[in-house]
Amino acid sequence: MRSLVRYWLPVILWSAVILATSNATFSSSHTGDIIGTLFGRFLTPAQLDTANFLFRKTAHLTGYGILGALGFRAARGDERGYATRWALTGVAVALAIAGIDEWHQTLVPSRGGSLRDVLLDGCGAAIAQLFAAVRNARR
Repeated sequence: MRSLVRYWLPVILWSAVILATSNATFSSSHTGDIIGTLFGRFLTPAQLDTANFLFRKTAHLTGYGILGALGFRAARGDERGYATRWALTGVAVALAIAGIDEWHQTLVPSRGGSLRDVLLDGCGAAIAQLFAAVRNARR
């Protein structure tokens, strides 16, 4: 039981962080306002829109990359090394949370769910698995 909590609690907590950002506060317009405040003196409106888009998509890749890595670690447990089943578990966990997140966003008026974002989130999780495979190969 202790091992279960040790490895899966971070997955649950990081999933909660991701799902907590699935609200109006983290909508594109709000992040755009923050980016505009920080860089508005230096960038054109079109450049600000591009910066906001890149920031948001990078956040998807990063957040779900972390979740995929945590899922891998949880599936591996006390084992060492690399196994495809652990990597697939990490990606599956990330895709499940991504699906829930995007579905929830369809219920928030200032947000919108996107299958493309689910796929992007899956890519972030898959990239984390590649890092785990390379790290294991070097050991």
